[in-house]
Amino acid sequence: MKDIKFFKEIIFNFKGILFRNQDIISGVELVEYGIVSKDTKNILKSLKKLRKLNNIYYVWDYNKEFKKLIYSYKYNHRKIMAKLIAELIKEEFYYVLKREKIDIVVSVPVSRKRKNERGYNQVDEILNCLKVNYVRIERIKNTKKMAGILDEEERNRNIEGAFRVSKNVDLRNKKILILDDIVTTGATLREIKNSILRQFDNKDKKNGNNIKITVFCLAAAREIKVNRGEI
Repeated sequence: MKDIKFFKEIIFNFKGILFRNQDIISGVELVEYGIVSKDTKNILKSLKKLRKLNNIYYVWDYNKEFKKLIYSYKYNHRKIMAKLIAELIKEEFYYVLKREKIDIVVSVPVSRKRKNERGYNQVDEILNCLKVNYVRIERIKNTKKMAGILDEEERNRNIEGAFRVSKNVDLRNKKILILDDIVTTGATLREIKNSILRQFDNKDKKNGNNIKITVFCLAAAREIKVNRGEI
């Protein structure tokens, strides 16, 4: 099984770089092998700024440069880009860990179907490159792509009941940081938060159980800003 998984990863990465060695954002030909040019990397650095909406931290606005970056990473089989993204956000990420006194980091899962299509979970790979221990939430329900659902109520129905925390993980009295790539309306993050609270928040009221959930996202879309980060 390990050999099969290793072979699949080689194929996925090879497909993304087989024919062209171009900057993923500007499209210019790169003289040396790489993912982005120095100019593009500097642009991404100049555009990032750690901000907070309620309990959501984010680094970029969901602008055209970031869209190209994340699209190439998620849909063009560029697993190697996790290292670049981790390098760009590591200062902000570790700052939030320290500021919020985080006990446990949780990654947002993808469905089995989408993981098979991509060959990886994009959030897990970034966390691996950041060299931080984290907990995986189980995705127990396949859902439609959230990007294709515009109605907020329909998005909530689509994602309801989709997640569960493994029985061998105890999140009582923990300060939790959820890592995601993009927050749009917050429906996915809201359902993960509710799943955690349903499983753990009422189990130890006698001893003053207190769960605090913070979110760290690469980028925030306009919709969540209108809602002022409410999840």
